[in-house]
Amino acid sequence: MSNNRLDKGKFVNKLHQLQKRLFRMEQNEGHSVEKFGKRKGMLKRLVDKIKGTYKPKSILRDTDLENEIF
Repeated sequence: MSNNRLDKGKFVNKLHQLQKRLFRMEQNEGHSVEKFGKRKGMLKRLVDKIKGTYKPKSILRDTDLENEIF
């Protein structure tokens, strides 16, 4: 299996776990409220990975590489 291929089953499992956590947060007031925004962002990234539209952000910028000597 190529390293470039994503295991969508793994992402679907993580998505389901995250949905359960968000549902529990709505049912139990005050349960992990500070993590709500972080979990919503993770939810969007997982859905994008499953759809195949996810493009990770590069840590290095192109301008950083221009000054490097290889």
